[in-house]
Amino acid sequence: MNSTSEVNIFLDQVKKAANLLFKHDFVRIYTHHDADGIAAGAILTKSLLKSGKSFQVSFLKGLNEDFEYEKGELVIFADMGSAYPEKMSEIEADLIILDHHIPVGNIKPKRSFVHVNPHLAGFDGTYQISASGVAYYFAQEIGENKDLSPIAIVGLLGDKQKFESLNAQILKDGKERGFVEESIGINIASGKIKKVLSLSIEPYLGFFGKEDELNEFLKKVGIDGDKELDDLSIEEIQRLADALALRMLKMGAYEGIFESVFGRKLVFPKMLIKSPVLLTDVVNACGRANAMSLGASVLLNDKKSVDAAIKIYEDYMNQILMEIEKRKSEIKEGFCIRYLIMDNAPSASAIATVLSRYLMSDKPLVVINIKEGKAKISARTTEKVSQKVNLAEVMRVAAEKVGGSGGGHRVAAGANIEPSKVEEFLKEVDRLCCAMLV
Repeated sequence: MNSTSEVNIFLDQVKKAANLLFKHDFVRIYTHHDADGIAAGAILTKSLLKSGKSFQVSFLKGLNEDFEYEKGELVIFADMGSAYPEKMSEIEADLIILDHHIPVGNIKPKRSFVHVNPHLAGFDGTYQISASGVAYYFAQEIGENKDLSPIAIVGLLGDKQKFESLNAQILKDGKERGFVEESIGINIASGKIKKVLSLSIEPYLGFFGKEDELNEFLKKVGIDGDKELDDLSIEEIQRLADALALRMLKMGAYEGIFESVFGRKLVFPKMLIKSPVLLTDVVNACGRANAMSLGASVLLNDKKSVDAAIKIYEDYMNQILMEIEKRKSEIKEGFCIRYLIMDNAPSASAIATVLSRYLMSDKPLVVINIKEGKAKISARTTEKVSQKVNLAEVMRVAAEKVGGSGGGHRVAAGANIEPSKVEEFLKEVDRLCCAMLV
């Protein structure tokens, strides 16, 4: 349980950031391209529109990409910045960082600077608040913006966080104002049951491409696959939950997943996509398809964007699920890690997340995707393993050793390196993980 003083330290950071914002008429915003980053961008967009500020939002895959600004501007980095002190120290403009990744080193600002990061106030940015959550608190200092609570929840779901501490307050705000409803159920996307179970990636159920197996499963459970998930009775929900839990256990899913999947079901009654899980998956798919603005538009309830975003989501889910089926047999064993090297795959992070949480949860998993002359790495593990292995530190140290960069969270981290350095990088990652597991 975090103390009142820690909450006050965090809120003081937020207030200082808002005060710096008020000194500017124009804001240049850079945010990450995943669900949390897109949600943070949408929150900043809506709150700045309400406050009458002029702004521009751009999405980046990482700070290895170029970004521009004018010296007299205010620049905001959301869901990035804390782990790149050298780059942040070079910026010759007023600067706000709204991040939740583990801070690295010291930022030496050239102009006015406010660093809002839960780790700096004693909170855990891996589970207790995401970047969109930080942006949500920032928005409350700008004006009355509790209607943005569902968007912040999309970000925390995208980053596999928990409804505790600062995140719990966001959920409370949403429920008190009628923007979020909570009931007993299964935390899974809405829609026709057969389609939902087949395309589900959170939780991963292994039904994709196995229609006969899915039909047999539903027959045993006694549920009509053409029925809408939201129309199930309490008894049907319980039968389905029990059967899905048993299936996930047999697959080897990490036990910590079950509390996030079973028991609590949220609904966003005022959003165009009312299922938080489905909305999160849609926004994430838009990010992976380089359609970040489309994902943000869906979060801002733009009716014209929904159909196109749903199409991207369905195509993306098919690609990822096919890739998972194909790659399962290609995973190799190190001493203390597992690893997978791919060429031109649609996403390293989604594959790493699913495999490490649902099929191979006992060791850290490192997935490398070599694409366009670069090696993009996603490393994942479980909360249990992360008590000993800090993947953020492993990725940072190993990447720097081979001339790259890395960082993130204890359970989910990433890196960018040259393809020629992959073998050397993997040896160093394995060595570091073994040292931490001693």
